Amino acid sequence: MNEKIIKSKQRVQKHGEVFTPSWMVQKMIDTPGIKEATEDIYKTFLEPSAGDGNFLEAILERKLSAVTKNYDKRNWKTKSLFALSSIYGIEFLEDNLEVARSRMFLHYLDWYEDSFGVRLSSKTDIYKSAHYLIKKNVVRGNTLTKRHPDSNELIMFSEWKRVKGHPSLVEEKRFAFAELFGENIDGEERVAEGQLSLFEEFDEDLNIGKIGQVAIQKVFTLGE
Repeated sequence: MNEKIIKSKQRVQKHGEVFTPSWMVQKMIDTPGIKEATEDIYKTFLEPSAGDGNFLEAILERKLSAVTKNYDKRNWKTKSLFALSSIYGIEFLEDNLEVARSRMFLHYLDWYEDSFGVRLSSKTDIYKSAHYLIKKNVVRGNTLTKRHPDSNELIMFSEWKRVKGHPSLVEEKRFAFAELFGENIDGEERVAEGQLSLFEEFDEDLNIGKIGQVAIQKVFTLGE
């Protein structure tokens, strides 16, 4: 069965929208250096043109496979959320954004069910935290302008930094996408939602604002 790589000629003409087929996604993430990074649950990835989530889902698959391979069930929930927190995306079109987020979340739920034999309840902290991380990390924006396409506010992200000496704690630090390019954002309004390269780690020297520390299984409480 042929994979559909365009939704309509009109969308191609208006937005240049062409989806990367799955076989090409796999070939790209099998590139030496990138392959090893996808199997590291803490390595940060950012897809600057997320589309409907082909790359995001493929990277999540690799990372969750690494979690299952390297950690026991006692640690799976915490480590899987750290893996999820390391994947970021920007998408211009709102309908694609919702599909990409849904694909990631459903993929995570499927992995949980395979690992524990039960469907993850929507009432649990891990369900809420997984949903929260995806919503914060995969956002709507224009990668070229580094701003939201409607409000023109800066695209903002959160870095989910591990707390030294506390393996289950995470510290949220907010920063603007534009800061990755050395741009001065003082006095700018920032879009609350939440690299030149598809795969790039965040710069330790970014001027990012600390919000707080929390167990990653409770990270959703930062949005309450």
